[in-house]
Amino acid sequence: MNEDIFRRIVKCIRASSESISDDAAVTPDTILSEDLEMNSLDKVRLQVELEQEFAFNFDPLDDFEAIFQTAGSLYNYIVSKEN
Repeated sequence: MNEDIFRRIVKCIRASSESISDDAAVTPDTILSEDLEMNSLDKVRLQVELEQEFAFNFDPLDDFEAIFQTAGSLYNYIVSKEN
């Protein structure tokens, strides 16, 4: 796992929701909706943050729910877009 990419994803996750505490651990297995209590609006904010951070757009035909399941699933999606 590229630590720089994952660190940038975590930064975007934290910026997208006010309910995530600064000391909340975010690992690849962190479930966004359960562990971080992110709601659908938080995920839309996260989408925008990630698109700006990584300079790409999410494909509207991709499975949004699966991509935004965990921090690791976001990482896998972003890495696949960079290749």
